[in-house]
Amino acid sequence: MGIRREPAEGSRRLPPSPMNFRRDERGVVAVELAFVLPILVLLLFGIVECAITYNRAQALHAAAREGARVASQSYATSGEIEARVRDALEPISFANPVAVVISPSSGRPCNLRTGAPVTVSVTVDDEVDIPLWPSSPMTVTLEGKGEFRCE
Repeated sequence: MGIRREPAEGSRRLPPSPMNFRRDERGVVAVELAFVLPILVLLLFGIVECAITYNRAQALHAAAREGARVASQSYATSGEIEARVRDALEPISFANPVAVVISPSSGRPCNLRTGAPVTVSVTVDDEVDIPLWPSSPMTVTLEGKGEFRCE
């Protein structure tokens, strides 16, 4: 090991000076954390809120496919199709009403139309609320679409 030097007898520690403060790094980590932590928390909340919005968009696609599957049967009525879409969306809650559009828009979309396409679209305006974000909540339009051939 190296030689340890003891301060000379009678010497004393120097009072704090700007040069000594530059070398003293106590508290630097706390200051850096104070700058970085709000950004990291905002990023975390943003990721979670985007994941929730993506989950809702996937639920709309699944409900639209389920509605189109029911609509592809010749005996299905528009009321039954819309009821099936709303049943598929029951586990997901939206702040705004969900709009269901069936094309063709007749009472029985696939009656006497074997092989023709039937489309079900589900649309909702959803709110994305990221805590600590200044312009929150934001409104985004989510849409799901399903298309099957009439049987």
